[in-house]
Amino acid sequence: MFKRSAILALVALLCGPVLLCAPAHVCAEPQNPLTNRLSGSFGTFLLTTDTQIRVDGETGRGTQFDAERDLGLDDADRFRFDGYWRFANRHKLRVMYFDTNRSATRVISRDLQLGDTVFPVNAEISANHETKVAKLSYEYAFLRRENYELAASLGIHNLQFDLTVQTLRGGAEETLVERRADANGPLPVVGLNGVYRFNEHFYLEGMAQYFKINLDPYDGRLEDYTLSLVWMPFSHVGIGAGYNHFVTRVGVDADQFMGDLRWRYGGARIFLVATF
Repeated sequence: MFKRSAILALVALLCGPVLLCAPAHVCAEPQNPLTNRLSGSFGTFLLTTDTQIRVDGETGRGTQFDAERDLGLDDADRFRFDGYWRFANRHKLRVMYFDTNRSATRVISRDLQLGDTVFPVNAEISANHETKVAKLSYEYAFLRRENYELAASLGIHNLQFDLTVQTLRGGAEETLVERRADANGPLPVVGLNGVYRFNEHFYLEGMAQYFKINLDPYDGRLEDYTLSLVWMPFSHVGIGAGYNHFVTRVGVDADQFMGDLRWRYGGARIFLVATF
């Protein structure tokens, strides 16, 4: 249902500006992405994820498992927001946010140990996995020309992760067995952002961020890459499409989650841009 809605939204986004512009044969001159003050993009993130998890307990190491394959959690498309404020000629603050919540019930094909809890083979389990991703970064454009700019960025990438697995255990009376693991980690990132304006209606925007961290309770790395093409048929409104690829591998030694989290997400983005 969500994918059908996303397709219909894309058709509306693509056709609407064309129909509105057609009678006049020309659209208003859009704002320049190299000089505008505010920009926000709202759209669909066609999300594909690969989640590898190990949750350790006090009695030993937990089972390394794949949340999509072993727990039956499906990919899902999500709403996403990106935006920035250019508060000075070479300076920006940039934000991004999306969240995803997935649930599934299935009979597992092997023993899974989460912390000190063992879910035995052939048990029917219910799993819920919620993630929230938010980014805040500062950018300084150290290279600016008439049709492009290149900026260095420093920011925080916050990943809030929550996994709950439960099953009913038989006997004289059924009992609910549940295990939860969660982590909330603001990780620092450094990177580069670039904008290239082909002409007054089209521009390309790219971003690369990376960080390797060894700071209690985290030990690992993070990579984040985005590339988008934007068409601006109107002065303040445009349409964009792009792709985002993110990879993190983090060891965690905390009370609620002690173990290993490898999370990769990626997918196409389709979005509406508003600039001021």
